[in-house]
Amino acid sequence: MKRNVDSKLLLGLVIGGAIGAAVGYLAATDKKEQLLNDLNEIIAKAKNAFTSAVSTYRESKTETAIVDSEAQSEA
Repeated sequence: MKRNVDSKLLLGLVIGGAIGAAVGYLAATDKKEQLLNDLNEIIAKAKNAFTSAVSTYRESKTETAIVDSEAQSEA
Protein backbone atom coordinates (compact mmCIF):
# COMPACT_ATOMS: atom_id res chain seq x y z
CA MET A 1 0.00 0.00 0.00
CA LYS A 2 2.80 2.41 0.91
CA ARG A 3 4.50 1.74 -2.41
CA ASN A 4 1.31 2.75 -4.25
CA VAL A 5 1.12 6.00 -2.26
CA ASP A 6 4.79 6.73 -2.95
CA SER A 7 4.37 6.15 -6.68
CA LYS A 8 1.33 8.47 -6.77
CA LEU A 9 3.29 11.14 -4.92
CA LEU A 10 6.20 10.82 -7.33
CA LEU A 11 3.86 10.97 -10.32
CA GLY A 12 2.22 14.09 -8.90
CA LEU A 13 5.59 15.74 -8.41
CA VAL A 14 6.67 14.90 -11.97
CA ILE A 15 3.43 16.21 -13.46
CA GLY A 16 3.61 19.35 -11.33
CA GLY A 17 7.20 19.93 -12.41
CA ALA A 18 6.28 19.49 -16.06
CA ILE A 19 3.40 21.95 -15.75
CA GLY A 20 5.63 24.43 -13.94
CA ALA A 21 8.31 24.12 -16.60
CA ALA A 22 5.74 24.66 -19.35
CA VAL A 23 4.34 27.75 -17.65
CA GLY A 24 7.85 29.10 -17.11
CA TYR A 25 8.72 28.49 -20.74
CA LEU A 26 5.58 30.26 -21.92
CA ALA A 27 6.28 33.23 -19.67
CA ALA A 28 9.89 33.56 -20.81
CA THR A 29 9.59 33.00 -24.57
CA ASP A 30 9.11 35.63 -27.25
CA LYS A 31 6.83 33.29 -29.17
CA LYS A 32 4.28 32.92 -26.41
CA GLU A 33 1.47 34.41 -28.53
CA GLN A 34 2.05 31.80 -31.23
CA LEU A 35 2.25 29.01 -28.65
CA LEU A 36 -0.95 30.18 -26.98
CA ASN A 37 -2.72 30.33 -30.35
CA ASP A 38 -1.54 26.79 -31.11
CA LEU A 39 -2.75 25.59 -27.72
CA ASN A 40 -6.11 27.28 -28.23
CA GLU A 41 -6.49 25.52 -31.58
CA ILE A 42 -5.68 22.17 -30.01
CA ILE A 43 -8.16 22.79 -27.20
CA ALA A 44 -10.85 23.81 -29.71
CA LYS A 45 -10.29 20.62 -31.71
CA ALA A 46 -10.49 18.51 -28.56
CA LYS A 47 -13.66 20.30 -27.49
CA ASN A 48 -15.26 19.73 -30.91
CA ALA A 49 -14.26 16.06 -30.85
CA PHE A 50 -15.73 15.65 -27.37
CA THR A 51 -18.96 17.40 -28.38
CA SER A 52 -19.21 15.21 -31.45
CA ALA A 53 -18.66 12.06 -29.40
CA VAL A 54 -21.33 13.07 -26.89
CA SER A 55 -23.75 13.86 -29.72
CA THR A 56 -23.08 10.50 -31.38
CA TYR A 57 -23.61 8.73 -28.05
CA ARG A 58 -26.90 10.52 -27.46
CA GLU A 59 -28.11 9.69 -30.98
CA SER A 60 -27.25 6.02 -30.52
CA LYS A 61 -29.07 5.96 -27.17
CA THR A 62 -32.12 7.55 -28.81
CA GLU A 63 -32.05 5.05 -31.69
CA THR A 64 -31.71 2.17 -29.23
CA ALA A 65 -34.67 3.46 -27.22
CA ILE A 66 -36.78 3.74 -30.38
CA VAL A 67 -35.90 0.22 -31.49
CA ASP A 68 -36.65 -1.12 -28.00
CA SER A 69 -40.01 0.62 -27.84
CA GLU A 70 -40.95 -0.67 -31.33
CA ALA A 71 -39.98 -4.19 -30.31
CA GLN A 72 -42.10 -3.95 -27.16
CA SER A 73 -45.11 -2.61 -29.06
CA GLU A 74 -44.90 -5.47 -31.57
CA ALA A 75 -44.76 -8.08 -28.82
